[in-house]
Amino acid sequence: MNLKNKVAVVTGGSNGIGEAIADKLKELGANVIIFDIKKPKNTFEYYKVNITKDDEIKKAVNSLDKVDILVNNAGIYFEKYIEETTDEDIDTMVDINIKGTFKVTRNLIDKLKKNKGCIINIASCLGLVPELTSPLYCTTKAGIVMFTKCLAQEYADLGVRVNCVLPGPILTELLEISFKTEEQKKKCANRIPIKRIGNPSEVANVVAFLSSDEASYVTGGIYTVDGGVSTSSIYSK
Repeated sequence: MNLKNKVAVVTGGSNGIGEAIADKLKELGANVIIFDIKKPKNTFEYYKVNITKDDEIKKAVNSLDKVDILVNNAGIYFEKYIEETTDEDIDTMVDINIKGTFKVTRNLIDKLKKNKGCIINIASCLGLVPELTSPLYCTTKAGIVMFTKCLAQEYADLGVRVNCVLPGPILTELLEISFKTEEQKKKCANRIPIKRIGNPSEVANVVAFLSSDEASYVTGGIYTVDGGVSTSSIYSK
């Protein structure tokens, strides 16, 4: 795979899965641009962008000459039963996970159409199978799956490919917060058919393929990188 001369925007690319994606695309030759509220540790072109703020997105987008690849990775997660979920919780998660993804895509779509580029949305295996403790999160990620399918249909005849990657449990700072002890991590791993937690690079590898010309006939696809979590409802019990 070769992404030389390609320009890629990665939202939420300063840590976790987003950082691994940015590193992989750069390794393959792409000029990677990070949109994030946090400055990346590695050397990338960076714009401080809160994806809920349309003016911040527009300002960054207007600074870019071209974009070939958009990776909508930025998102948040928390666990709350519906009875505990406040209006503020709903607004925050929907603003970032749904509206933020929509706004970034809306602002970049003209550049992507011009270059017959591609979009990779990062959802979650929990957009396919339920996690009983996080109905709001599951709902937003299911929305990203359908968003992907809609855009794939809309822009196929213009040469823009749109796909979705759905990670399962991945070794990131977010997972470390959720599972603070090795025992908790082991319990999580044992519920995964492959019996281990995934690495960010394993998600990045799939994104890299979908970004490349090798995937030129691939659009509207929903690709799980979850060790088999989404093959069974056992995970959600």
